[in-house]
Amino acid sequence: MTHSLDLGPDAGINARLTDLRLADRPRAPQANDQPLVPGIFFNADPEGRVTIEAASPPGRLLDLQFTVDGPARWLALHIGVDALDLGGRMLFGLAIRAQAAKSLSFRACLRSGHAEGFTDTFFRKTAIAYAEPSLHLDALMTADHPALANPATWRELILFFRPETAALDLQDMRVFIL
Repeated sequence: MTHSLDLGPDAGINARLTDLRLADRPRAPQANDQPLVPGIFFNADPEGRVTIEAASPPGRLLDLQFTVDGPARWLALHIGVDALDLGGRMLFGLAIRAQAAKSLSFRACLRSGHAEGFTDTFFRKTAIAYAEPSLHLDALMTADHPALANPATWRELILFFRPETAALDLQDMRVFIL
């Protein structure tokens, strides 16, 4: 576990990401909901034929290989944010450095859980990974999404990938809350 003196609202999620970045995990298949580190897991359509292989090389977040051998509705990486209170905050943002041999796009959302289920608030920009390392920055302005200021039982940052065969090097990811 990473020890951090950062006590800001983004400390918990960034500590999870740091734990993963510091891990030295060889490539291995990932089952649905199997934690890579506590609070970070993949989930794919159980009715689709999806294989997810993930490695966590030292200093990088995830080296991923997705194999889709039939129709699937979703393929996602979930990162727990707990019951993060965004009341009085201006932004919930993320920075992602990624690379892919073949251009690959994915979307991010902040999922807020409540008694009736959950609500997804998608970031406006689509992230794209290219052959060269690229940086994706985006932020949700809480003034534009009043539901984010409401309390939530739990929250997750989710990266939704196209359910198709692809390879992606997620080199780094950080969250910032202002």
